[in-house]
Amino acid sequence: MENFFDTIGGLPLHPLTVHAAAVLVPLSALALAILVFVPRWRKTYFPLTIGFLAVSVGLAFAAKQSGEALAERVGNPVSHQALGDIMFPASIGLFFLGLAFYLITRTERPKWTLQLAGSLATVGVVVVVVLSVLVGHSGAEATWASRISSGQGQDLSGTTDPSAGTGITAAEVAQHNTASDCWSVVDGNIYDLTTYLSKHKGGPGVLTAICGKDGTSAFTVQHSGQAAPATDLSSLLVGVFGSASGVPGSTPNTFPSSTPNAAITSQEVQKHASSQDCWSVINGQVYNLNTYVNSHPGGAALINSICGKDGSAAFSGQHAGAATPANVLSAFAIGQLTGNSTLPDAQVQESDEENEEEDED
Repeated sequence: MENFFDTIGGLPLHPLTVHAAAVLVPLSALALAILVFVPRWRKTYFPLTIGFLAVSVGLAFAAKQSGEALAERVGNPVSHQALGDIMFPASIGLFFLGLAFYLITRTERPKWTLQLAGSLATVGVVVVVVLSVLVGHSGAEATWASRISSGQGQDLSGTTDPSAGTGITAAEVAQHNTASDCWSVVDGNIYDLTTYLSKHKGGPGVLTAICGKDGTSAFTVQHSGQAAPATDLSSLLVGVFGSASGVPGSTPNTFPSSTPNAAITSQEVQKHASSQDCWSVINGQVYNLNTYVNSHPGGAALINSICGKDGSAAFSGQHAGAATPANVLSAFAIGQLTGNSTLPDAQVQESDEENEEEDED
């Protein structure tokens, strides 16, 4: 069903369905309201209005399904989708209110019955029209607000660095302000978006607007709570705004070296074996995973299981051949394991424990 509502002619189906629904749903609702207050038009236009209300239900359903399919591709505009989900059942409710009112007008019923049905239909009209406006506004806001707002990228010129003079400054970030050399700050981290501009599903213009600026607000509006955009962003890390180290959340005293070429012993890695202080070795490279434990799409438990250990086998079993996890991991590199060092293998150890449990059973 999602594939059916995904694309047409290589383009998203959602803009077509949502605009059709945005026009026909409120117009049908207003037509019903007119018939409630203008009895002489009921005989001529009521059947046509009921037909339009039925078509509106179908369009609302198509808009909902195509919207979910589009969200899988470009991310989920939370408020817009929530309102869109309400719109479909609301259109069904209005259809049945209109149908009930129509059937009552065709039979001999007490006057109060007709008045009650008309009142309920009017309330339904008001709800659906208001909801149509909210859905349309939230959709337009999700699509265009951050693209045309002059404040999408916040100027860094007046920003005070958390540790001024010890790391990447506002002045340096501001120098990378073009599509061919684009840096931006998001939540205190600095990212090089140059190679990602052409890959951005929302178009390069969205990212160009935050080059050389603080893009935290724009990123939050577009992608708050979404794992995929945050994961993509982490692979583009340059460093921390105002921090001496190029690793998120680090300070000069946190790691033995701020470069990934530092030699680190297995004894040092084993000291960092908790979810609050988590290092792991993957293919000979040492990574500080402190800030990634709770952000891992597969859950914190998988990262916790390799803290203070060699996670090469576990990583290969989960992500062999996948480019994105490797790119994300590279942002957390802090050094290399020295050649003479050995560590317990996280995956083998887990398997041994499972075997022991089976033997006990």
